Formats: sequence, structure tokens, C-alpha cells
Amino acid sequence: MSDEPTDLSTEQPTPTRPRPSWQEPVVITLAIVLLTIVYYHGRPNTLPPEVDLFTWKDITFFLPTHYHQALFEALGLHDAHQQKLFNWFGVNFLLLFCIPALVIRLGLRRPLAEFGLQWGEGHVWGKYFLGFLLVTLPAVLLSSRWPSFQSYYSSHLWAGESLRAFLLFAGGWLVYFFAWEFFFRGFLLFGLARSMGKLAIFIQMVPFVMMHFRKPEMESYAAIIAGLALGFMAYRGKSWLGCWLLHWIIALLMYTVVIALA
Repeated sequence: MSDEPTDLSTEQPTPTRPRPSWQEPVVITLAIVLLTIVYYHGRPNTLPPEVDLFTWKDITFFLPTHYHQALFEALGLHDAHQQKLFNWFGVNFLLLFCIPALVIRLGLRRPLAEFGLQWGEGHVWGKYFLGFLLVTLPAVLLSSRWPSFQSYYSSHLWAGESLRAFLLFAGGWLVYFFAWEFFFRGFLLFGLARSMGKLAIFIQMVPFVMMHFRKPEMESYAAIIAGLALGFMAYRGKSWLGCWLLHWIIALLMYTVVIALA
């Protein structure tokens, strides 16, 4: 037996893990492009007044503008601030869910279940769900009293004006976090885990944290832990559905406490 050290660079991938293919460059490149668009054009304060979910200037994508406005009116979203928030929900759903899902199905020709859109190992991720929730609740209750968090999360006080307003607010965030978790814990995580294994948990964590940079500084540091925890939870449970519900509950609780204290 040779005593020479093993050259790790010549080791072959494990039999159960395929070699990297063009899937990994596609996932990484598309993720960068979409997050760049979201950052510069998909935030409430960057959406110009003439942009809405269905129509951009003179170009109609889904529904004419007057139908879109009628939908807002029917939902009771009369204020421009409220409408811009729901436009933001829609734009992010389009960019972070619809486009990656189409690329997976039509470009990569793979089922969405391979990217975590399935029940998966519910008994596994369910345990992490309860554990992470119990750990996070005290942190939310504590940080919601800090001035930096109150300043940021008090921008939607209208959600506390009525039960209808709160349910609309909660429903919008539910849609938003569905797209958010699909993108990070689905498209990025499982798109790279196919050949990279657990290393993909750390890769998806990096842009996830960077998308928190406009929030209070402490939340960005917390996002490092959350990104790893949610990534591990999705990876072990073979599904990001628990991450979606957990992220939604935590965010909604933060808004609820801040609104109640305002």
C-alpha cells in the first residue's frame, strides 16, 4: 500500500451523485440575472408609478390596466402604497417562481418535484419546522421592540386597520414567500445539490443574505443563520414547503407585533 497522500482533485464523484452538467451554470446564471432585476426593478420603492403587474407603459402582458385597477378596487386596495406593495408581490412571484419554473420544465426538462415542490419527507422537515419556530419566536418578540426594526416594519400600518386588510396583507406575503422559498430553497438549492450535495446549502445562503442588506443590520446577520437552517431543513426533508410556511409565519409575526406596538 502506498503511503503517498491522496490527490483529492482526481477523485471521482460518488456513484449516487452525477457529474456537474450544464444545469448548474444555467441555475447560477439565471439566479444572478433574476436577483439583479428584482433588486433594481422589483422593489416597491423602485417601481415607477406607471408600472404594475400586468402592464408596463404601453406594453400589456396579461390584463389591460383598467382590469388590474378594478381588481385592486374590488379587493379594497385603494391607496397607492398598498397597490405598489401588491405589485411588488406579483413582480417577485413572476421573477422568482414563474420564470425559474418554466426554465426547469421547458429548458432543463425536469419535474418541479426534483426541485423541492413536493411534500417530501414531511416527518423530517416537520421536526425542524417546530424546532426552528420555537427558537425563533423569542427572537422575534425581542427584536420587534428595537427602534431599527420598528422603523422598518412599521411601513404597513394599514394592515392593522381591519381584519380584511390584515388577511389581504397576510395573503400577499404568503404568495411572496412561496416564490422566495421556491427560488432559494428550491431552484438554487436542489438545482445545485444534484451534483454538489450539501455544499449547495452554503451557496444558496450567500445571495439569500445579500437580499437582506436593505433591512436592519442585525436581520442580515440573522439571515446567515436562517439561510443555513432553512437550507438544511429543505435538503434533509427533500422539500421547501416547510421553509415557506415557517418564513411566512415569522415575517407575519414580526409585522403583527410591530403594528400592535405602534
